[in-house]
Amino acid sequence: MIEKGRGFMKALAMVMLVAGLAMSCDKNDDAQPSISAPTVNAATDITATSFKANWTQVTGAEKYLLDVSTNSNFSSTVTGFNKKEITATNATVTGLVKKTKYYYRVYAKKGSVTSAASSTKDATTIE
Repeated sequence: MIEKGRGFMKALAMVMLVAGLAMSCDKNDDAQPSISAPTVNAATDITATSFKANWTQVTGAEKYLLDVSTNSNFSSTVTGFNKKEITATNATVTGLVKKTKYYYRVYAKKGSVTSAASSTKDATTIE
């Protein structure tokens, strides 16, 4: 009877060990590393139909994705500026309407990893 108890205890210990190992393998173990969001700076070179969007370099970023919209919630974007890939830390946004307020935000990207969106800046084209 004691031998049966020891066998059961060994089996129980083995089950607990396997369960513990399984629980230590979190699904986030395969998560890709994150990348920081850029910091957007004020627009420069503002004209009636364009402006230059500027942001800070993010260590490790291979490219940036630029959104430009007339809506602060980016429910729609300016044609050609929906996560437009940029390799520099600025981009000239063209084809705009005079005396219109535009909003922009930027994401950093490294491989298949994309950062959260930066904060938003606005620029109003002149007459």
